[in-house]
Amino acid sequence: MKRITLLLMALLLALLTKAQTPGENIDVAHYEIHVWDFDFANHTLQGETFIDFTATATTNTIVLELKSLVASDVACDFYNVESFSQEGDFLTVTFDEPMEAGENAVLDVRYGGSTFSEYWGGVEWWPNCDYVYNLGVGFESQPHNLGKTWFPCVDNFADKASYDVYVTVTNDMKAICGGNHVETFDNGDGTSTWHWNTPQEISTYHISFAIGDYELWEDVYHGIERDIPIEVYAKPSQMNNVPGTFVHIKEIVSFFEENLGAYPFNRIGYVSTGKGCMEHTDNIAFAASIINGNTSGEEYVAHELSHMWSGNLVTCEEANDMWLNEGFAQFWGAFYEVGVYGEKSYQNTMSTMVNNAVNNCLSNQSNWLPINNMPLDLTYDSDVIYNRGAVIVSTMMNYMGRENFLAAMRQYFQQYAYQTATSEQLCDALTQYSGIDMHNFFDTYVYSGGMPHLYASVISVNPVGNQFEVTLDLRYQHIGDTHIGQSNGYDITFIGPDFQLATERVEWDGLHNEASVTLDFEPVGMVGDMNNGWLDGKTQSNMMLKTTNLQSFAHFRAQATTLTDSVFVAVENHLVGPYDDPLIPYLNLSTKHFWTINRYDFGDAVVSAQFDYSRSNDGDIIQTENDSATLVYRRNASEAWHEIPHSLYPSSFWRQGRFIVDDVQPGEYAIAAWDKEALSVEEAMATESKMQLYPNPAQGQVRVSWKGAADGQIRIVGVDGKELKRIGFSQAESVDFSTDDLPQGCHTVMCLDKEGRVISTEKLIVK
Repeated sequence: MKRITLLLMALLLALLTKAQTPGENIDVAHYEIHVWDFDFANHTLQGETFIDFTATATTNTIVLELKSLVASDVACDFYNVESFSQEGDFLTVTFDEPMEAGENAVLDVRYGGSTFSEYWGGVEWWPNCDYVYNLGVGFESQPHNLGKTWFPCVDNFADKASYDVYVTVTNDMKAICGGNHVETFDNGDGTSTWHWNTPQEISTYHISFAIGDYELWEDVYHGIERDIPIEVYAKPSQMNNVPGTFVHIKEIVSFFEENLGAYPFNRIGYVSTGKGCMEHTDNIAFAASIINGNTSGEEYVAHELSHMWSGNLVTCEEANDMWLNEGFAQFWGAFYEVGVYGEKSYQNTMSTMVNNAVNNCLSNQSNWLPINNMPLDLTYDSDVIYNRGAVIVSTMMNYMGRENFLAAMRQYFQQYAYQTATSEQLCDALTQYSGIDMHNFFDTYVYSGGMPHLYASVISVNPVGNQFEVTLDLRYQHIGDTHIGQSNGYDITFIGPDFQLATERVEWDGLHNEASVTLDFEPVGMVGDMNNGWLDGKTQSNMMLKTTNLQSFAHFRAQATTLTDSVFVAVENHLVGPYDDPLIPYLNLSTKHFWTINRYDFGDAVVSAQFDYSRSNDGDIIQTENDSATLVYRRNASEAWHEIPHSLYPSSFWRQGRFIVDDVQPGEYAIAAWDKEALSVEEAMATESKMQLYPNPAQGQVRVSWKGAADGQIRIVGVDGKELKRIGFSQAESVDFSTDDLPQGCHTVMCLDKEGRVISTEKLIVK
């Protein structure tokens, strides 16, 4: 029995002393941090931190993090410290007896030495200046959290705590930290100690200090719940620039309070630093270069301030979900323009961001990864996390409707205030608070890599009383992923004969569907996502031609050669191939892109258009001299793709060229290529046609016949490329049809197999 007892005790000891991760089995409630003796020559400091924690499970070992600095002594108020040791960034403290779950203690750690910094992050000693400050994360470090570079802590996103920070500096310096300034007391030895308190629970990477010869610019913002101090600490040489740089700070925070909820912390604080911007709570590190006296860097003022909600109030639970912090802040850093500069300014900024994000989805293969599951080396990738994340947020707002989205976000911030959250929890919160099921949206935009391509084209327009019913062809494909979207939503803006604009939401499941909308006018044009705020697999530009100057966008150029007023030209560059085949043998359409062009003339105008092609952009169809490039067009989904008249500039060179259309018309345009080798084979086989028409010319009934029973369809296409008739057949050797509903003239009759491949064509003359 005694032997069994000893074995059980040994097993218990082994369990208690097994390797732990930092913060395992404890929850830190409060840090009291003391730092002093800053040596600017040798980049060293001394410190002592009191860590108030509660055991969450029975344990006799605590693991904290402390980077570069060395612990010299560790003590505890209620437990005897048997030993402590450091290995790498880990500080392991062992007690001589176990702590029970729920018990509280305060650990006292004294430490000091050389500080750590990297390319961006850690404790930064401002070169050639007597300034030192911390940046709470490092772009290169993995994990990125760098609270550990100036005090021992549980350095992750989830273990949030409150703080008292005491910084002792020489009397010619100030020590600026997060939270409220409690007091500064003179030590009588040429030094003073600055005491700051942060009562809210925040992550370790959000607490901060900055030391140097700072001056204070201050104001007060009258918030929705209380008066909030505005404090900007800058170098004396910068003070004249502060008012101009922060001229709109009250308008920005007012806009955020209105849309995101009451300001959640103690003051609106910025401090000038030598490098970068970092969202430390109440004490935003702000790059000195941006304090320039104007608003050229105002997006950073807004971006970092918005982190007080997205990132500081609610923090992503893991680094791979960093878009919840940085993607949202990047979005808020554009959205604030609505409150300061107006809706149009915001739309222009977001449109540029969307175009960049869409293009980067193709050029940066990291975008093929789901944005909620990024590896650590991409945590702070500007293309993937910041810009793509911001555009996903913009798309989310458009999908939900602005008021629904903002109201749900306010509730989300309340639900997870001073906590962490995941993408899944955000999805559930938005669903709960808006009444809109967001799970399919998150499946498409968050949990899948790449981006969807959303597309709509007109099939027909029919009058219904005093209104018009527009039937649309709706398509979906996912660039960079195999996902097939459900509950797809998209905004379509229709243009009327007097430039009336009506925006309608269309919704569909899967890859292909149709939808109808009813308008009060007959549309003369249609633009998907008119303001370009969706991640929709296309780039877009709305041009207003008021002179004869050339305007360009996405390998397309437009020029009004004559005009009496102005011309509106909307250019959509779809980064997928056209959805329908040209129905012409041996003509291959680009699989990489096509354009939708819409125009509206205010007065009379002729608009010349140029479409550029090159092997680098269209190498899928232009590979050898046998691939002869051409330009194809269709007005909308009711027509088949067909060649249109154009000229080639400067010469017919197979690798690249430019198609010029004298007067561009609304519709879809694509680069295509003839396969000359295949055409020569077709010509050789012309005498062995697989299909016969009788009679031809015809008036009345026509029979199409071929050898052998087969499945497929017959399509009849007019000279303008518009499909006139379609007839399916099954295990047939011939098809009869009437020409009574066909216009007179020469048409093309195509025979397609069951896979949709054109196997034979013939000309039919209808009398």
